[in-house]
Amino acid sequence: MFYPQKLRSNMILYIEAKVIEDKPGILAKITNILAKMNANIAAFTTGIEGIIPSEVKPKTIRMLITIEDKEDIVKNLSEELKTIKEISITNIRKPTSIDVVNLKYGLESVIASEAEI
Repeated sequence: MFYPQKLRSNMILYIEAKVIEDKPGILAKITNILAKMNANIAAFTTGIEGIIPSEVKPKTIRMLITIEDKEDIVKNLSEELKTIKEISITNIRKPTSIDVVNLKYGLESVIASEAEI
C-alpha cells in the first residue's frame, strides 16, 4: 500500500549579526551551518550601516532563510551560529515587512552613500 510522505512545512527566519573580527571565511562558516540544517538563503546582504567609518562601526550581516519548520530549529540554529567567534548574533526571528525592505534596499543604498564620501 502507498503512503504519501507527510507534507513538510517551511518557515522563514530573519538573521542579523554584527561582525566582531573581520577576516576571511566568516560567510563560509555561516553557509556551512545553514547547509547542515538544510536551510535555503532567500536574501543576503552585508556591509557597513550609515556613513560612520568601518573602523568605528562594525559590518552587519543580514539574511532571510527558509528552513524546515521543526521543533527547536531556531534554538539549534542560534546555538550553531554562536559558535562562530567572529560574529555576534543580534537577531534570529520571523521577519517583519521592514526587515524585507531593509534587505532589499537598506544596505545597498548605504554602501553607495559611504562610497561617495
